[in-house]
Amino acid sequence: MESFKKKDMKAGVLAISICAMFICIAFSGCTQQQQPGNPEIKNPTIYTRYDIGEPRTLDPAESYDSASSDMINNIYETLVTYKGNDSKTIYPSLATDWVAPTGNSSTWTFHLRHGVQFSNGDAFTAEDVKYSFDRVLIMNSPDSGVSWILSQCMDTNSTKVIDDYTVEINLTKPYGGFLVLLAFTVASVVDKKVVEANGGVVANTDNEWMKEHAVGTGPYTLDHWTHNSEIVLKKNDLYWGGWTGKHVDTVVVKTADEASTRILALQTGDADVAYIPLENLVDVENSTGVSVLKDPSYNVVLGLFNLRSDNKFMANPDVRKALCYAFNYQSAIDNAYNGYLYRLPGCIPKGMPYYDTQNNGVAVFNYNIVKAGELLNASGYTQTYQFKSNYYRFNNTAIRIWYNTGNAERQKMALSFQEELTKLGINSIVSTESWPQYLNRMYNTKEWDFMFLGWMPDYNDPDDYIAPFVGSKAINQDTFNTGYANATVDAMLFKGKYNVDPQIRSDAYTTAFNIYINDPSLIFIGQNVYVRGFRTWLQNYSYNPVIEYYYYNVYKAYP
Repeated sequence: MESFKKKDMKAGVLAISICAMFICIAFSGCTQQQQPGNPEIKNPTIYTRYDIGEPRTLDPAESYDSASSDMINNIYETLVTYKGNDSKTIYPSLATDWVAPTGNSSTWTFHLRHGVQFSNGDAFTAEDVKYSFDRVLIMNSPDSGVSWILSQCMDTNSTKVIDDYTVEINLTKPYGGFLVLLAFTVASVVDKKVVEANGGVVANTDNEWMKEHAVGTGPYTLDHWTHNSEIVLKKNDLYWGGWTGKHVDTVVVKTADEASTRILALQTGDADVAYIPLENLVDVENSTGVSVLKDPSYNVVLGLFNLRSDNKFMANPDVRKALCYAFNYQSAIDNAYNGYLYRLPGCIPKGMPYYDTQNNGVAVFNYNIVKAGELLNASGYTQTYQFKSNYYRFNNTAIRIWYNTGNAERQKMALSFQEELTKLGINSIVSTESWPQYLNRMYNTKEWDFMFLGWMPDYNDPDDYIAPFVGSKAINQDTFNTGYANATVDAMLFKGKYNVDPQIRSDAYTTAFNIYINDPSLIFIGQNVYVRGFRTWLQNYSYNPVIEYYYYNVYKAYP
């Protein structure tokens, strides 16, 4: 049996909270007194981050990108969660304790936290949990495809309300990763009354109101969202966790695609945290009051092939294998990522189980421009089209390469790849656009041939990588919308997913790898080190590879 027990509330919390409230009011808007040798802390109750891109949606049922998940993780809550930088342990959140299945059972029982309110004052009950899970399954995430995380082991009959504070979840199939997937944003609990009052749930259809609005039980509420500028969160005064202790009252996340803007904001203290391109780390590492966080991550760097492209040659496996050989991996490591990247042999990142099922952890494709040319020639894609004094393949049809605006590493890789394709007699066009439009291109158009993307874990199981990367639409996968499909790979994914025997899982993932690596829909570029610049006055700031940003725990002070 697996369970957690909730702690008793202390009678004095209310009195302490009232005192703390008046203290906060008294010092609101002040700056902390400067300590000798330290810069003055700017806006001590406001956390400000400068980053690239902005959320695509605030709806947990559709969110499948890091910028959206960042906001949702702080506005909404899930039944269980992670704490600090611990990505191995599952902790209580809206559920105070739970009972795992035993024997042949597939039933989980969750006891819910009493006295929780949504930020509008509505009471949180088991009915909201069932509504939230069923909503994900009915909506079926028509844009992002994220609903697969629940639908792989649940349906609308799975969640049963026992009473206001107890739910049972009967899995459609036994799945060892169930508890950890409940910590991902797709399992966030929404307010049934609010959703029903604003469009309700329509099968296979997005809720437009939920994209732009949010009412949750988390520590922060949405204050405003000015698109392409900033999104601001304010503390939720009704948060069950309370506001005693040290926290920031306001969170500001600014969109700044220009690296120079982010660097200056960090150096001046206008930003507490900023995304700094790796090539610019030298510009901030020696700045007064600035430090750089460098932590191992499960984040991977990928190149996506579009097998559905109207450039039909992209559907040819030999063309894609040739392009895998044409990519200069060492250049990506050295020039784009300044050494903060190491090779990734397949879908599963180093550190997760079954990593060695991928050619014993050794990359199959390495840069070999000669071999790339030989593969293309053998496939009949020779340099027969003459334009001026040069000869091109594919009748001079250009391969359309995309990267998202503001991502310096992807820009460098795109331009490097273009240079290598030129050596092969392949015309290409490199283009960029902002994050939401970039994802829209991937999800909803065929007008791309190759684009760069990354992946961070939804939950700690290798199935969270291999299934969405190379599973087909037929099994509700193909998250990157590449169009890749192989029935044997799908069968092996199911075999690995729904077995607890390590040898069965290992054999399944080995078989799948040997197929998809020879019919590549992705270039496995590397696994990167997580790097962010932050002000030294930011305390209790830690990186969790599963939940990147959680603001409630941080505060601004000098030790």
